[in-house]
Amino acid sequence: MVVNIFALEQDGSTRGSVKSFELNLSLEYLNPDCYNTSFAVMVVNNQFPAPALHVVKNDVVRFIIRNSDAANNQSSSIHIHGIRQYGTTFSDGVAAITQLAIAPGQEFIQEFQVLNQSGTYFYHAHVGVQDDTITGPFIVHEDQDSFSAATELMTPVTEGIYTYDEERILQWTEFWHQSGYDREKYYTGSSFINDNGPDSVLLNGRTVYNSSASQNDCECAGFSYINVEPNKIYRFRFIGALTFRILGIFIQDHNMTLMEIDGEYVAPYNLKYLEIGAGQRMSVLVKTGNYPAGSLFPIASNFRWRINAAGFTENGYGYLRYVNATTPTTTIIMDKPIIANFPANIFPAIDIPGWVLRDVKPLVSTERDIMILNRTADRTIKLFMQQVTELDNTTRFRNNDRMHVPWGNSSSSLLEQVIANSLGTIGTLDVTDGFSLSHQTYPVNFGEVIDFVFQNSFNGGGVCVAHPWHTHGHSHYLISEGEGDYLHETDKDVRSFADPLLKDVSIAYPAIVNGSIGCGWTKVRILAVTLPRYQLVN
Repeated sequence: MVVNIFALEQDGSTRGSVKSFELNLSLEYLNPDCYNTSFAVMVVNNQFPAPALHVVKNDVVRFIIRNSDAANNQSSSIHIHGIRQYGTTFSDGVAAITQLAIAPGQEFIQEFQVLNQSGTYFYHAHVGVQDDTITGPFIVHEDQDSFSAATELMTPVTEGIYTYDEERILQWTEFWHQSGYDREKYYTGSSFINDNGPDSVLLNGRTVYNSSASQNDCECAGFSYINVEPNKIYRFRFIGALTFRILGIFIQDHNMTLMEIDGEYVAPYNLKYLEIGAGQRMSVLVKTGNYPAGSLFPIASNFRWRINAAGFTENGYGYLRYVNATTPTTTIIMDKPIIANFPANIFPAIDIPGWVLRDVKPLVSTERDIMILNRTADRTIKLFMQQVTELDNTTRFRNNDRMHVPWGNSSSSLLEQVIANSLGTIGTLDVTDGFSLSHQTYPVNFGEVIDFVFQNSFNGGGVCVAHPWHTHGHSHYLISEGEGDYLHETDKDVRSFADPLLKDVSIAYPAIVNGSIGCGWTKVRILAVTLPRYQLVN
């Protein structure tokens, strides 16, 4: 779904330094889980995950993206997930909408300012299923001091009200024992039946698919470990670079304090476990204990909102490993943790819509936040995505029962077509939801308060699953959720969250009511003043 906004708010923020990054895309054979074979997938700079990139708030960032291998026959693009792209829509990295996909042998330059944003983000491919392996952290620090402290391992680090000794990145991804080509062909082709889930859940690009079979594999890197020293405070930046799954994550014998969600600070909130889905990012503070070097504590993942085979993931594990500053530990960890040794009842037996978010508060609510939240919405746009089987037996999603019409063409993106005026005017808008058939977008006017309702639906098998939604170019306020079908006359004033959080990913959870067509809904709010031209909601 694409939103078209006709104006851009001006901002007087200072311009930071310029940071340039070269990202070379190539087709490589990857075996991140010590399986008995490798698979052809796209990666960045010959590594997986892609390199972590660190910048400072208000920096100007330049990505030089080269689709290096002219023989790989796969076009690509890169989206910087969560960055609002004020005035730089061409750099949002959405193939067919903001640019053409980068063809093999070609390069594309994306330049943008990280305007008034800091926190945990990531970048990933926005073509096909390439985001499985073209994905890496994008970290925005508050200022040069915190940037230097974090990247040069100086202590302490201060960001916002929070002070800690060091930080670590924990990026979670999924991996299938298929080439990227074969996986995309299955999802987009006529043989698709359902999503059977990944073969492996990876922490920082690694796991062990079968611990007993891999013990003698000299090339197996083992489970990922996070090195820590005793009696320190660490910021763990969790990145949900996932495709389908929502994971519950806990660290044995270590509690967590939530401090950031999707690039926004929240008031401290104590956690026993973290729940993270596709596209979400969260930071927690962890205080290490007085443990000797060599001590290991499992980092375990648990399937949440999984209809079948709920429980701990088959291999989504890592370890917190205590080290001595003067004596590094290099042992490869091959053994899967023993689940029976985990504390009982870490994860609730029944999934809870919204996890703990109803109790989490923003660190600060500004006058602008209060103004937006207290206004009556100018429009409510309900997005009812339904999975359908088309006449050619392919499976697609339809928004509000409209057949999807691809954006752009082989020579121009949607944005380029509009600038060239090749699509004509937006035409008469659909009276039911304000949709422009000629542009295949939702035109939105400057200054409007827009509520988006993400209406969940049953899939082709009659199952209702949780679905994350991401707003490009905007963060949104999570204001309400409900069961069954969203009915505007009765639900328009419902507020489920006393202190709405500003986020860029929110989840429409399953909430089934007998006789309803839909199966749960989530409502978010934006103020249309920061989105130039065209941005995606997906």
